[in-house]
Amino acid sequence: MIVWRLNSQARLRRTPNGGAAFLPSTVMTVELDNEAFTVLLSLTKPQTARELRPQLIAQFNRNFTLAEIEILLRALNEQQFVVEAQDRSYNPSDLPQTHQAPESVHLQLNNVCNLRCPSCYLELSKSDLGVLSLERIQALIDEWFEMGVFQLALGGGEPLMSHNFAPVARYARTRGIVPNVTTNGRLITERLIAEVGEHLGELRLSLNDALTINTALLEEKAELLRAWKARFGFNLIVTRQNLDRLPELLRWTCDQGAATVNLIRPKPAPGNEQWYEHNALSARDSSRLSTMLSQLEHLFVNTSLTVDCAFSFLFYTGAADELRRQGLAGCAMGERFVTVKWNGDVYPCSHLHGEEFNAGNVTHKTFRQIWEKAPVLTQVRREIGLVEGDCGRCRHNALCKGCRAVMRQQTGNWLAADHDCGFRGTALTQV
Repeated sequence: MIVWRLNSQARLRRTPNGGAAFLPSTVMTVELDNEAFTVLLSLTKPQTARELRPQLIAQFNRNFTLAEIEILLRALNEQQFVVEAQDRSYNPSDLPQTHQAPESVHLQLNNVCNLRCPSCYLELSKSDLGVLSLERIQALIDEWFEMGVFQLALGGGEPLMSHNFAPVARYARTRGIVPNVTTNGRLITERLIAEVGEHLGELRLSLNDALTINTALLEEKAELLRAWKARFGFNLIVTRQNLDRLPELLRWTCDQGAATVNLIRPKPAPGNEQWYEHNALSARDSSRLSTMLSQLEHLFVNTSLTVDCAFSFLFYTGAADELRRQGLAGCAMGERFVTVKWNGDVYPCSHLHGEEFNAGNVTHKTFRQIWEKAPVLTQVRREIGLVEGDCGRCRHNALCKGCRAVMRQQTGNWLAADHDCGFRGTALTQV
C-alpha cells in the first residue's frame, strides 16, 4: 500500500468549513472540507490509507472505507498536494503553519498612473509619493512568508511605473509567495517579461469598462505574452453600458489566449461619481448577467472565468457545498485578504475609504501586530456576519454578504443589505 506525505511546498490555512490549500508551483488554491483538510494535516507524517482510517473514524465519528480514503488521496495527489513518500522520515518541527493569515495581500506599489480612467477608485498623485522602501517591502514579504500568506497582488496606480516592481516580484517568489500584477499593459516589454515573467503567477491586463481602452494595444501585448509563454488574463468591469456586448467581449478575451477572465463589479469612489452613476448595475442588470453567464459557459474551455467577491450573488442558485468547493467565499475583507496602501496604511479592503477603516501603518508597526491586534480588523471580522436585511437572512449569506464597500459608499452604512443584488427576497432560507 502506498505511503503518502504532504507536499512540503503546500501552504495551509484553516477556514470555518475546513481549510484552504495552496501550492506555489501550480498557483492553485483549493477549498477543502474538514475531512480532506484533516487528511492533509495528518500527512505531515507519512502514512498509508489504512493507517489514516482509524484516525478519521475517531475524529469524525463515522465509518470511512479504505476505498473512500484512497479516492481522496488520489485526488489530492493529482492536484500535487500529497505525494508518494520515499521513506517514513519526518521532522515534527517542519509541520505546516495554519495561522489565520490573509490568503492574499494587495500591495499598492505606487499612487501614480500613466492613464486617467474615469472608473478609477483611487485618488492618484502627479508624482510617486510612496514611502515604502524596497527594504521595508522585502521585510514585509518575510513576515507574510512566516505567517503563511499564499499570494501577493501587486497594484497601484500603475505598478509597472514603480522601480520596485521587478525586485519585489522576484523576491516574493523566492520566499514562496506567488506575485500577481494588474496593469494597463502600456509598459509591458520583452525586457520586462524576460526579467519577471517566470516569477509571476499571472499578469492581468485591465480591459477596464471596454470603452476607455485601446483594444489594439492589448492585442499586441497579448501576442507578446503568448510568444513568451507567460500566463496572463484580463480584468473586465461589467457595466450597464457594456452588458449587451459581454458575449462579444468574452469571446475576444478567449481568442487572445487568456488563462483567466475576471469580471469586476463597478465600485463607487470619491472622484468617479459621474462614471459610477452611468455604469452601475441595477438589480435587474445583475439578474440578467447571471443568466448570460450560464449561457456563455461553452466559451470557457481553455480560459477560466472568475468574478470578484462583489459578484458572489450571481451564484445564488448553486448548492452551498458545491460553491464552497469552488472557492466561493464572498466578502472576506480583513479575514482572507487585506490591502497595504502605497503609504503603508493597512485597510481591510482596497475599496473602503475613510479613516474609520484604517487599521494602522506598517511604517510604525509590524504587519503581524496590525493583522492580529488592530481594533479595526477585530471589529470588521466580528461585524461582517451582521449584515442587515435580506442579505442577513439569505441562505447564501456565508458565501456572499454582498459588497460592503459599495454599500458603505452608497448608503453610509457598510452593513446595509446590497440593493444591487438581483436575487434579494428569493433565497431567504438559511443554509
